[in-house]
Amino acid sequence: MKKQLSLLVIAGVLAAPVLAEGFYAGAEVGRTNMKGEGDTKAIKGNATDVGVFAGYQFHPNVAVEAGYRDLGKVKSSPSDGVNVSAKSRALHASVLGIVPVTDELSLYGRVGVAKLNTKLAANVAMPGNSFVPRSDVKGMFGLGARYAVSKEFGLRTEYTQFSKIGGNLKISTFTVGGDYSF
Repeated sequence: MKKQLSLLVIAGVLAAPVLAEGFYAGAEVGRTNMKGEGDTKAIKGNATDVGVFAGYQFHPNVAVEAGYRDLGKVKSSPSDGVNVSAKSRALHASVLGIVPVTDELSLYGRVGVAKLNTKLAANVAMPGNSFVPRSDVKGMFGLGARYAVSKEFGLRTEYTQFSKIGGNLKISTFTVGGDYSF
C-alpha cells in the first residue's frame, strides 16, 4: 500500500506541470519607438503597435510563440526641412523562458527572429543612403510579465527590442495584451 501511495504521489507531482502547458493565443497593443542613426538620423518618433500571437507552452518554464505585429508609422520633420517617415511590420517567432513568481504572476524573457518589412520615405534625395525599402530577418529579444486572471485568461506587458534595420534604424516596443489558453 505504501508503494502504491508513493507512486501516486510521484505521478501527481510529475503530472502537475502538464496542467500548466498547452496552446494559447492573444492580442496586444502598445507604443513603438523608432530612432534612426547615420543616413536615417532624421527618423525619430513613436507610433501605435498592434499585434496578434499564438504559442504553445510545452513546459512550465518554456514556450514557443509566433505572431504578426504592425509596428506603425513614424513621421519626422527635423529642422533642416526634410520630411521623412518609416513604416514597419513584423512576422516573428521566438522562444520564451518563463519564471513563475506566484501562482498568478510570472516573468518571462523572449529570444527570437523577426522578418521585418520596412519602408522609408523622404521628400528629398538622401545622398549615400543605403537604406531602401527592405525585408530583413533580424533578431529580437524582450522581457515581460504575465498575470493569470483565471485558468484560461491572462494579461501581459512586455518590452521588445529588434536588431537594427539596415544597420541604422532602431525599433523598440512596449505593449500590453491578453491571452487565452486552450
